[in-house]
Amino acid sequence: MGGLSRVYRFWTAVVLVAVLVQIGAAGYGAFYAADKADPGPVTHDAFDHGWSFHDAFGYVVFYAAIVSFALAVIGRFPRKRVLEIAGLPLLIAAQIGLAAGGESVPAIGVLHPLVALLILGFAGRLAFEAGWRLRRRG
Repeated sequence: MGGLSRVYRFWTAVVLVAVLVQIGAAGYGAFYAADKADPGPVTHDAFDHGWSFHDAFGYVVFYAAIVSFALAVIGRFPRKRVLEIAGLPLLIAAQIGLAAGGESVPAIGVLHPLVALLILGFAGRLAFEAGWRLRRRG
């Protein structure tokens, strides 16, 4: 197994863990806001404080997914595989758009947690395949 393949294998696991952290941060934001709502009212600053890590870390996850894609391109992975890997940053970019849209149209926000599950499955699949394929060859 080449050095870049090892880096990619490790990086896909990092991205998967980052996605899990991001989902956990959403839970923290929701329960933080609920805690501040009792007895209420929740100030805008208190609400934002609960979600600040989730908001910022989402961009970290997005850039980490771009690094995965870059590793696939630099590593000269097969074209089909590179295109599959490109799906993750594209899905996360759509997720960022859904978050922005959900702030003004709550009905759009309904899609945000559903897409998070797709992202988790996609990241898990990429991590699994990176580890499985490399172990089968090695």
